[in-house]
Amino acid sequence: MSATTCKVMATVANDLLTSPPTSFSLSSTIIKTLVVDDNIITGKILAKILEKEFNHKVKCVVSGNEALELLSNEMFDIVFMDIDMPKQNGVETCIKIRNTSIVLEENRKIPVLAYTTNPWEESFDQAGMNGYIAKPASSAKVQAELEKVYQNIL
Repeated sequence: MSATTCKVMATVANDLLTSPPTSFSLSSTIIKTLVVDDNIITGKILAKILEKEFNHKVKCVVSGNEALELLSNEMFDIVFMDIDMPKQNGVETCIKIRNTSIVLEENRKIPVLAYTTNPWEESFDQAGMNGYIAKPASSAKVQAELEKVYQNIL
């Protein structure tokens, strides 16, 4: 792990520990969330933000195939999907979530947010993604995107 990565992780961890909880209208509701990221560290950072700031119950997986397996057996409320993953990227995984009968029917309709260093692309929209959060995650970015997504489905 590089010194820069360690500094970024330390800064994010410090922000999580010292920032006051964010007010969010759904923070009193437990949201079952799936984070899909082949980089365990960035996935855990997002998971901590979701758990601490927004009362989400988070499961993390490191591949699209693992995500599809979980979505075939457990119901979730939202998915945060890394785009650049080996073997099966986030766009391909989202297409399978939306169109594959092995995924529970209820999970085929849940919000899927791109979680990536890439800018928003038309392919994200075509795959059925509902929003976008740029890495590295922050409470403000997550809150803004969650508000947009839940405003559209409530």
